[in-house]
Amino acid sequence: ARLAPLAMSSLWLVKVPRHLAESWQQQPSGHSLGVVEPGVKDAMGRDTYTLRTSAAPGGAGPSSGEAGGDVEYKLTLGAPTGGMYSFAPGGPDAPAGEMVLEGRVTAKGDVSAAGLSAGYKQLVRSRQEAASVRAEVEAVDVDHLNQPLKKASEIHRQKQGIRDGKRERAEQKQKAAKAQKKLSREELRDLVFEKFELQPHWHKADLASETGQRPTDLAPVLDELCEREKFGPHKMEYKLKPQYGGGAR
Repeated sequence: ARLAPLAMSSLWLVKVPRHLAESWQQQPSGHSLGVVEPGVKDAMGRDTYTLRTSAAPGGAGPSSGEAGGDVEYKLTLGAPTGGMYSFAPGGPDAPAGEMVLEGRVTAKGDVSAAGLSAGYKQLVRSRQEAASVRAEVEAVDVDHLNQPLKKASEIHRQKQGIRDGKRERAEQKQKAAKAQKKLSREELRDLVFEKFELQPHWHKADLASETGQRPTDLAPVLDELCEREKFGPHKMEYKLKPQYGGGAR
């Protein structure tokens, strides 16, 4: 960068509140930003001033009067730490990269609230209240959104109930089968004769259910004592062999 010499000026380097800086940046070129009036030195020996500006946003400064009136701030200045200088880009006709020495910083300070007007106090209170608002959970009725999920859950429970019922019945059958008294061959023969006295035809499954015996235990006795009908309304049902009192019916 190339430096272009200019007449040395004495400058103040001042830090201002953000809202005030943003308001000043919106002002047209050449517009007066405010008036600085000298005050007294503070406890640390720094010079103090009163800054009155009408360019504050909406007259909502710390010590504004009526809306749109001047706003007062406190400006405090002290000596800078070491040599400080201000540079700026050259004008529109300056070569690229040229920097212009604006001047030497002879005082450094900041702008702060001079006092608290009613309007500014209200602004601070409103900001504090907004910051103190805690997010709360609001109950929202989403039953209509959960209907498909509830329906799927209900179907799952129904299917699970059917499976549980089948498993329970199977377990009961297994327990009942274990609890059955195993009869001897002669006892089974007598039991089969007794049941055929009640009716002449039986399906094996019905006879097993009626006697409380397993079909596999009944099968040898049925093969010995009975024969199956091959035709007619009792097809595939058992009847006693003729020698044991069975006959065509």
